[in-house]
Amino acid sequence: MEIKPMLFNIEELIEKANDGDKLSCYIVARSYDSAENGLSQDLTKAVEWYRKGAEMNDPKCIYGLAACYQFGDGVEQNKDKAYQLFVNAYDKLIQEIEEEKESPKVQAFSKFCLGAYYYFGFGDVEKDYKTAFQLINECAIQGHLAAIYDLGANFYREGRGTEQNLELADYYLELAASVELPRAIKKLEDVQNSNEKGARK
Repeated sequence: MEIKPMLFNIEELIEKANDGDKLSCYIVARSYDSAENGLSQDLTKAVEWYRKGAEMNDPKCIYGLAACYQFGDGVEQNKDKAYQLFVNAYDKLIQEIEEEKESPKVQAFSKFCLGAYYYFGFGDVEKDYKTAFQLINECAIQGHLAAIYDLGANFYREGRGTEQNLELADYYLELAASVELPRAIKKLEDVQNSNEKGARK
């Protein structure tokens, strides 16, 4: 089965977000957060867009804002505030995933956030790499770019939640790099350099 990474026109998304489209708001925020869809990383702008979506009660944006507070990305680190936001977003996220089941590509963005809850153990969710892998894998199949990257960089490469498989890890990293995802390109370079060093020993 061929996986086609989802890519977005940021100008169009900003227009939709300004008209009140919550998903567009989240994707713009994520794109600034993680240098996706041709944008350079700008954590201050990411926080602005997450806040805008959070004010519209979008659980993905509330989650994104929580993650910014958790790691101190674009805001002063505040783990108590992060925890409150993670808890606030969780039930809404579960409800949204249920409502989006007829639209798997849209649902992938909500599922990806839920996968992060299990990967990191956010809010009241216990860390569970296996559940995280299952969710992120479902998102990657739909073409969710960050999920594709994570399968390559974290799950298959490190053997988290699934058996280590370096061939699959490279496949997913190369797929993410093929659409110019900066962190995928860098990770592939790091892997290749590491392999070359290993071969020289």
